[in-house]
Amino acid sequence: MTNKKSVWETLSAINVNEHTEKKNGLTYLSWAWAWGMLKKHYPEAQFQKHTDSNGLPYFKDEHGFAFVIVSVEVDGLTHTEVFPVLDHRNRAIQNPDAFAVNASLQRALAKAISYHGLGHYIYAGEDLPMDDAPAPKAAPQKESAGQGAGMIKKTFIEFIPMASDMKALLHFYKENEHALKTLEQLDKPSHAEVMVAFKARKEQLQAEGVE
Repeated sequence: MTNKKSVWETLSAINVNEHTEKKNGLTYLSWAWAWGMLKKHYPEAQFQKHTDSNGLPYFKDEHGFAFVIVSVEVDGLTHTEVFPVLDHRNRAIQNPDAFAVNASLQRALAKAISYHGLGHYIYAGEDLPMDDAPAPKAAPQKESAGQGAGMIKKTFIEFIPMASDMKALLHFYKENEHALKTLEQLDKPSHAEVMVAFKARKEQLQAEGVE
């Protein structure tokens, strides 16, 4: 009886270097290629671009800064990426146009796919996937899990304070429950830190009388 490879084992072993591009010192994976490769291995994979209460594919804080949320489900497991809408200099922008929103949705999709393993190493600052690296496999796996948890925690810590009222905070929490579960699986202390941040923002809004 042969053991079936996990999604992570299958996707993390793929070399994506020929399908990346560098911009302002950062490396990006082609979202179209990443999605095509994911569907090749897992035809049932799906993604969702989350929308706000008005049906728009992005969310805004009280200052007008926007972010997008994209979830990718593979083989019953969903990972969610919260990504700021950026300009060509990779700076967060206010009241973005459709082009900027679309570009951020594509980046968020590629990054959400990486949480399943495909191209994860480029976000961790590595040059090659685990199977191509000369070091033992166990160490990169541990490091990539830590890097993934760090990225998720950082995103939550940055965006939780942007919830302008209780409704927005609750919506942000519910839309990212899958990401919270993933973070808990990867790093329980980081998950606990994010939950403390949610509680602190809730208490702050209550103290200010904001509903």
